[in-house]
Amino acid sequence: MLNTRVLSRGKYEQPVTLTLCTIGLSARLYFGLSLIEVLVTLSLTSLLLGLSLPSMKELQDSASTAVALQHLSKALESAKISAISSGETVTFCGSENTLDCQGSWSEGLLSFIDRNQNQRIDASDQILNWQSMRDIQGSIRWRAFGYRQYLLLDPRGMMETQNGSFTYCTHNAPASPAAKLVVNRTARSRMLRDLDPKDHCG
Repeated sequence: MLNTRVLSRGKYEQPVTLTLCTIGLSARLYFGLSLIEVLVTLSLTSLLLGLSLPSMKELQDSASTAVALQHLSKALESAKISAISSGETVTFCGSENTLDCQGSWSEGLLSFIDRNQNQRIDASDQILNWQSMRDIQGSIRWRAFGYRQYLLLDPRGMMETQNGSFTYCTHNAPASPAAKLVVNRTARSRMLRDLDPKDHCG
């Protein structure tokens, strides 16, 4: 403890006591944080960031799933409307080159009037729509009885082939839920979310 005497504004002196603790606090305020405090702060920040990263990945995967299923649903609905309005059967399939159906649903969605039913774009055929799917963060598979990798919609908007489902798996499939777009014979679809990837993405 250090004692000193200072002259006040009055006519008498008052003792002022300065402790080592007071001096140490002033020194810390003057020179900033200590090395230990900086390290502790950085450690806590890193820990919090590490805990938040899985949540961010889950949000990204969920958004990617929603976008992929919405693209599928809208493209299928567009093909159905085209079949009804044109009065002809419309083929809906996965295609990466807009020329034929290869089952590449993760590359693009093609709908066209296939008048000779060979799943290729010929001179007599009419392309209706092609939707790119290359921006999605996962893969898409169509499964149905008979394993046909295309859908046929007649002039009534009904499925000429069997009903089935699209399965969507993110690239982070072991850790992220799968999803399905179930399609019935009337070409109506419904989404199923939060499915176990072990059962659907194997």
